[in-house]
Amino acid sequence: MNIPHFSLLSDIYKAAERIVKAIQTQEKIVVVGDYDVDGTSSLAIMKLFFEKIGVDLEIVIPNRFVHGYGLSPKILKEIKADLIITVDNGITSFEAAKICKETGADLIITDHHTPIINGESGDGESGEFKMPDAYVIINPKISPEFPFKEICGAEVAWYLCASIKQRMNLKIDLREFLDILSIAIIADVMPLTHMNRTLVNMGLKRLNMALRPFSRILVREFKEINSETIAFQIAPRINAAGRMESAYAAYNFLVSKSEEEAFRYYLELDRLNNLRKETEKEIIESIEVEDEDFILFYGDFHEGVVGIIASRLVQKHKKPAIVFSKKGEFLKGSGRSLGNIDIFGLVSECKDLLEGFGGHKMACGLTIRKENFEKLKKTLNEKIKKYSEDDFFIEDFVLGELPFCEIDLELLDIIKGYEPFGEANPKPKFITHAKIEHIQNLKDNHYKLILNQNGIYLPAVIFRFDGEFDDNITFKFNLSENNYYGREVQLIIEEIL
Repeated sequence: MNIPHFSLLSDIYKAAERIVKAIQTQEKIVVVGDYDVDGTSSLAIMKLFFEKIGVDLEIVIPNRFVHGYGLSPKILKEIKADLIITVDNGITSFEAAKICKETGADLIITDHHTPIINGESGDGESGEFKMPDAYVIINPKISPEFPFKEICGAEVAWYLCASIKQRMNLKIDLREFLDILSIAIIADVMPLTHMNRTLVNMGLKRLNMALRPFSRILVREFKEINSETIAFQIAPRINAAGRMESAYAAYNFLVSKSEEEAFRYYLELDRLNNLRKETEKEIIESIEVEDEDFILFYGDFHEGVVGIIASRLVQKHKKPAIVFSKKGEFLKGSGRSLGNIDIFGLVSECKDLLEGFGGHKMACGLTIRKENFEKLKKTLNEKIKKYSEDDFFIEDFVLGELPFCEIDLELLDIIKGYEPFGEANPKPKFITHAKIEHIQNLKDNHYKLILNQNGIYLPAVIFRFDGEFDDNITFKFNLSENNYYGREVQLIIEEIL
């Protein structure tokens, strides 16, 4: 399919004009990003693009423990610039935009998150968006002519580069940034349909060609890179930097100039990811969930992992969850939802108890006073009763029962033809039963199994399994490829039934 033209994003020409003027008059340009994969990828694309045209950008990444999220008054105290550009944030930076206005710095906001409408997040159909007073705002959600709203922050930044390229009549092939872009699209759980599917397919090819120092390290470590490798191996490592310490390690990894430099940053990301997993495991083991429909919990937890903990609780208990980290008299939390449960809507109804809040239907971030925790917990568990049991259901996309005799490389290749798998294009799942012939404990409750069904033996792996294995199991699984001893089919067990 054709990729929508950048001109369909409202006000992108105005942004390009202002940036070109800043370049021509040698004004100081600062780009402020988020500390997750999408944010650091956006920053990397901007930095690498501007390097190609010989323009020096200052890159600023807020520290979640010091500055909080996005373009905040705190981070502005550390910035001196004539022009500030945000990537993957800024659509709710009202106070920061006001400060920029007062200090004379022009602010260009590029974001993909849903703006506020009538004091709440919404789709804009029932009223006007409430937006910061910036020089210009570029966001697909407020661009009536842009045909596909579900793009990530890095895609918006990439489009901004395209508009600058045209305005300056530059000879730069923007496809060279698709390797970084594909990581951001998958990591930010964008639907792999429409333009996202096209860009990810092209980006995965470039990643596997290993054209940059960071991608040479990734190909060396993971052999073939696909959407699952990014989702389960690469994205957690890049995210770990901002979660545990500073996201600059992730950004520096993506823009590394040599394999040696990239490998040094990769080792740092790997260390931080291991620390994240250890921290996460300790917290999970300390939590005892009560019999309630909406899980709320707080403790002296590492702030960077509360979102992951909430996700784990949702997966395990099939209920929405908010996990808070205690910071003095305040609790800073991250929530996750499931099915048709609108966690943003539910928490919005408790706004009198909140000190700060943002998010969307499936996830939210909030701050409350510790003294309001029990009241919030009671209120949310009352308000969630308006949902039926069916609303808690997670659609699983199980295609049916699949016996071992029908599992082979030909079937695997047919399934691979529908890649990349991810949001809105889930990997097919099946159900079957087998006898366990061998169990190998890998680490962190990950196991490799040898399964036998009517004399046909197949290898399988299961992750984060904390129960006991029966000799015979019925299970839900998907198919993957294992190339360690030559090409073979491997089952990935998602759940023992």
